[in-house]
Amino acid sequence: MTLRLLPILALAALPALAEAPNLSRPAGGAPGSAARLVLAQRAQQAALERGEVMALLAAIRLARGISQRPAVGWTRETGGKAPQDAPPGAPAAPDPGGEAAMAMARNLAGEDPDLQDLVYALDAQLPHGALPTALVATAELAPGQTDRWTLPLFGEVAAEIGLIGDGDGPLALALTDETGATLCTRPASAQPALCSLTPARNGFFTVTIRNPGASVNSYRLIGN
Repeated sequence: MTLRLLPILALAALPALAEAPNLSRPAGGAPGSAARLVLAQRAQQAALERGEVMALLAAIRLARGISQRPAVGWTRETGGKAPQDAPPGAPAAPDPGGEAAMAMARNLAGEDPDLQDLVYALDAQLPHGALPTALVATAELAPGQTDRWTLPLFGEVAAEIGLIGDGDGPLALALTDETGATLCTRPASAQPALCSLTPARNGFFTVTIRNPGASVNSYRLIGN
């Protein structure tokens, strides 16, 4: 009698298993492409606040080790009504490895010939070999609005989701799976944010970005 009940009990347990959060384990190991871009952005902001050209060059070098391309297959839905009198935000945070970052490095180098040589040498360097790739999507979010991005992730593959705002207002980040389970949250902040995880199975995930600030925020959403 007991043996006959076992298959029935196993089938009854399947829905519960299917509703388990889509999370295998926290991501570990070396930082991936999205994490390195977030780290480069944080390092760049700190270098500019302190006026340290060497730290800025290190951030540029880190960012230039990542190849960026537009995200394909990500869908965006915006909720909430944008206030008509919301002040415009700053331009999107510049690419920490781009020309704007090099221009800031030249300004910090000033008339110091040694620093100028270092800036010139880094600017002349070309990446060698195949570079890790990061997927990037850009958007603007008005005060009080929320963006919901739907994107696919692969099972048992470490994933990273980075958020870089324009720096003049806070953004909050959350990541949920297809069951609605919350896998990662980052409180509202003007600093770049990162979520790292390893899904248990293939699935679609929702990245929620909320703007509780007072001005429009231009941001970049980054995946590995």
